[in-house]
Amino acid sequence: MNGFAIPFFGLNRQYNTVKDEILDVTNTILASGQFNEGFYTRELEKYLGERVGAYAAICHSGTQALEIVATYLREVYGIRTVAIPNLTYPATANAFILNGCSLELVDTNEYGIINFEKIPSNIDCIVVVGLYGKDPKIKFKKQTTHFVIDGAQHWLSLTKNSNLGFATTVSFDPTKNLNSSGNGGAILTTDGDFLNFIITYRSDGKPLFKTPGTNTKMSELDCAHVLVRSKYIDQWQIKRKIIANYWNDQFKDLPIKSLCDTSENHAIQKYIIYTNERNALRTFLTSNNIETKIHYDKTLSEMSAYKMYTNPSFFSTSYMLAKGVLSLPIYPELYDNEIEYIAEKVKEFYK
Repeated sequence: MNGFAIPFFGLNRQYNTVKDEILDVTNTILASGQFNEGFYTRELEKYLGERVGAYAAICHSGTQALEIVATYLREVYGIRTVAIPNLTYPATANAFILNGCSLELVDTNEYGIINFEKIPSNIDCIVVVGLYGKDPKIKFKKQTTHFVIDGAQHWLSLTKNSNLGFATTVSFDPTKNLNSSGNGGAILTTDGDFLNFIITYRSDGKPLFKTPGTNTKMSELDCAHVLVRSKYIDQWQIKRKIIANYWNDQFKDLPIKSLCDTSENHAIQKYIIYTNERNALRTFLTSNNIETKIHYDKTLSEMSAYKMYTNPSFFSTSYMLAKGVLSLPIYPELYDNEIEYIAEKVKEFYK
């Protein structure tokens, strides 16, 4: 426990709601002796594929999903220049840097989505991030440009009619809405050739070893735990939306902006507000036993690893967002009195 009356994550509370099922399936797997590439791996791929109407391939993490996509696009299509939103988690950029690509860090709009109007025309690949859970609504610039979608935060908003780009990556990190108990990721694609590449690549090149690969898998335990939680994810998502709607209404007259616009397609991975008094508000909420986090306090262009790439100015939208965003705890297991208490304390700060 971290000492906060209202912690930022509620994983212990979630566990209490699915404990019996988690323990039952854990016992089944451990008793079977099949810890990798078994029934639950196949079932999770089937679940994902049916949910979005595409092929699905499991791997060890959302980060490795991005790395596999980058490797394939470099080897098969020869991509070299990649546009990345300036406000995102570094893993999005690292996957392409480690594959020898040159980055163009592109400014975002007010919701943290890459600004399509500012992407240069000489780009081989555009990486779109559904930051905080917002559907990025891909806008094609030209037919020869490859779109990769980092769906770690927004993929649960996808339907069978959604645009997956060349590939959409998924994360089952414990901090995500649909989570494993350890690690996990997946790639969604409609490209059959790419699917075959993934199946070989993630198993060190087996069975023919015509090309090199790596070892990147989810355990049967993690796959099974995701499947248990998948039975409840839609009702959990409804609860997240109820909370977000309540706060949006409570905060509408305050000098803050909610980045969780539930009038549009949104997975509500995080509930983010933007305020010019971010640090003071965070200190106030901490003093009232409400844990908050900042996603993210620096743009990529401010980090040493990415300073050599073309990037927006210090007056860009992405830079300004980084200086004012604050994440409030949001998960289905929040009690009604906690939801109301958070709203009351935010409003109290501005009185």
